[in-house]
This record gives sequence, C-alpha cells and structure tokens, in this order.
Amino acid sequence: MFPFEVDPGWYDAYWLSERPGPLHRSVAGHLARFAVVVALLAGGGAVLSRYHVSQDENGYQDWEQE
Repeated sequence: MFPFEVDPGWYDAYWLSERPGPLHRSVAGHLARFAVVVALLAGGGAVLSRYHVSQDENGYQDWEQE
C-alpha cells in the first residue's frame, strides 16, 4: 500500500531516546545581537529626543510657558 516501509520501533527510538545536547552558539553571534539592540536603542533615543520635543525661539517647551 505504501511505497516505503515503516520502522516499527520509530516511536520508541524518537520519544524514549536521550535528549540531544544543547547547541552552542558562537560569541560572535551574541555580540552581533547585542550590537543590534544597542544600535536600535540609541537610534530610537536620538529620534525621540530630536523630533518629539517642540521648543519655541527661547528654548522653552510648550508646557514650560505660563
């Protein structure tokens, strides 16, 4: 019926076998991910500080004037 043979012990071999060891990532991968996070945070902070604050000609923000 099937064009391939089913291994009768596949369930025991798959589910009852030892767990595979953890995969170790290189330090360069961790450093690259950290650099991306730092760049995003610094860039986001720069954009917010540049465009979020509206000041008048005296250097005061709108909420500081009375």
